[in-house]
Amino acid sequence: MIQVEKTSKISTYGPIQLFEGTVHIPQAPMNVYSFVIDGVLIDSAAPSLRIPFEQFISNQKIDHILHTHLHEDHIGNTAHVIERFGVEAHIHQMSTTRTTKRMRLPTYRKVVWGPDAPVPFLSEKLNATFTSANSIWDIIETPGHTADHVSFYNRQHGYLFTGDLFVTPKPKVVLVNENILDTIDSLKKVLTFDFETMICHHAGVVENGRDMLTAKLDYLLALQHRVKTLQQQGKDVFEITASLFSHTYPITEHSNGEWSALHLVRVFMNEG
Repeated sequence: MIQVEKTSKISTYGPIQLFEGTVHIPQAPMNVYSFVIDGVLIDSAAPSLRIPFEQFISNQKIDHILHTHLHEDHIGNTAHVIERFGVEAHIHQMSTTRTTKRMRLPTYRKVVWGPDAPVPFLSEKLNATFTSANSIWDIIETPGHTADHVSFYNRQHGYLFTGDLFVTPKPKVVLVNENILDTIDSLKKVLTFDFETMICHHAGVVENGRDMLTAKLDYLLALQHRVKTLQQQGKDVFEITASLFSHTYPITEHSNGEWSALHLVRVFMNEG
């Protein structure tokens, strides 16, 4: 059984209140952020972080909840926020029915983000834009990490909230059902917006956000070229993965392969 320790931190960046929860597992600490700005809560952390998260929101004014996607570390406490503040939750339209059903989680995700799955809740679909008290937000469809993934652009401050679109400029592993080609298209899409500061739900505030998103796009395009070159030489998916990613990452073992470099290579080889 994975041994975990949980910590949390509350901070401020300009008009944004930040909640950072971290689950410390051997060799691979995992953190997740939630944000409040202009009465808008963006994602609600994981069920395992409920107590410190509720302490965080106890001092906030929340009028709306927006979700970047339907993963347990992003919707984990939404039902409790709805009960406490009497507000509506919003998510991509393909997931509005899914929020009403109990999620089934693999064992390792129960250990890290659980042990209980998020409490089901009613949700409304996100439209192309959203209006809060003082801001207009562009809702940008950015699939890749998940099919229902969205990012939020706050026009007033020029902040881009990217959910799990960024996380790191050089990903070595992805989830089994990720489509990295969709991620490339999503990166190109958000880079058409006028911003510098990126608000990432696992990296926090990234002030050189445009540069970092560009770096990730360049890395993935270069990786795609290397994969296709090796494929043309007759290498199979296992040989290419071993050639490009010789290191074994702890999360691959912890997740029984649900997170793996193999999934990056496979999607490039199969062209989606």
